[in-house]
Amino acid sequence: MKPRDFLNFFKTKTGKIIAFGALFAGALMIFSVIRKHHTAPEDAIAVTPLATNNVGSKPQVVQSVVRPLQPFHPPAAKPEAASSSPTPTTAIPSAFTNASPQPLPVVPPRPPESLTPISLFADSTAGVPQPKKLSAVYAPFGRLISCETVTTVDSSSMQTPIVGLVTENVYFGGKLIIPAGTEVHGMAQTDRQRERIAGNTSWTFVWQNGEEMRIRAIALDREFDNSTNQSGWAITDGSAGLRGEIIKSDNLADIKLFAATFLSGAASALTEKQQTIFGPITSPTLNNAPFAGAQAVLQTYAQQILDSIQKNGFYVRVPSGTQFYLYVLQTIDRADATFGGAGLVEEKDEQPVTTPKR
Repeated sequence: MKPRDFLNFFKTKTGKIIAFGALFAGALMIFSVIRKHHTAPEDAIAVTPLATNNVGSKPQVVQSVVRPLQPFHPPAAKPEAASSSPTPTTAIPSAFTNASPQPLPVVPPRPPESLTPISLFADSTAGVPQPKKLSAVYAPFGRLISCETVTTVDSSSMQTPIVGLVTENVYFGGKLIIPAGTEVHGMAQTDRQRERIAGNTSWTFVWQNGEEMRIRAIALDREFDNSTNQSGWAITDGSAGLRGEIIKSDNLADIKLFAATFLSGAASALTEKQQTIFGPITSPTLNNAPFAGAQAVLQTYAQQILDSIQKNGFYVRVPSGTQFYLYVLQTIDRADATFGGAGLVEEKDEQPVTTPKR
């Protein structure tokens, strides 16, 4: 065989497998030779058999060892601990019978731990109304708004509304708060002692664009020093209520009251009386019967006339065009005006306000 054919044989699959097997076998042989010359440390440990209790033919010998015992003397307890509370004694072994019994030391009881008290802090903001934020267009408390009645106000009916118009613009801080021509609406109340018509403190402003706002105000009289030119201020200017004219419902009511009272007195004077220990009394005679009846009827009639005079004898009438003031009892904020909201707002106390920042 030629050397080239031998090399070509190892290039085939069969030759490659045979070459691989020869190389692998040679590697195993070299590894086994090296292992025999170098022993591993784990393999060098000598294994000894475990010892057992079997000692062969030697017999077991039992020996006793006796050692001298020394008595135990516990330390003496403190006098305070010994006198504080007696403690039960424990049994002492027979080896310590020569020692005198001593009480055990008393351990003081551990005091209970004190709990930290709970601290409660009330919320300072609970229940406190928050200050209201004002808009840039507002007027403070106590403005006097000049108004004029549009309809006639009559005290004969307590359901009479007071309808008026604002006659002068209301400014504050150079800004228009309430323009002239704004409507004001309130309800009338009779003030018979001063012959005036008073108003409720609830008033409604209606702007020309339809916005509404309810405020608290008092109606005051406005009297000019010169009624013709409507200039100056008279002595009653700013007094409470709307000043009007007094109208009597019955001009003869006073005369009727005088006549009924006079006739009742005349009937009492014509009645016969008799003197007794309790004073003069009406004699129970037939002549006194007509006078007593007439006196009772006339007294009843006079009382009815007096009640009618006090109730419906006169009333106050404020004609249209009467000038008056509205003294405002709160801060007027133009932002509170809404469309159709005045009828749903209830009357509330004024809350603290804050001045807006500029």
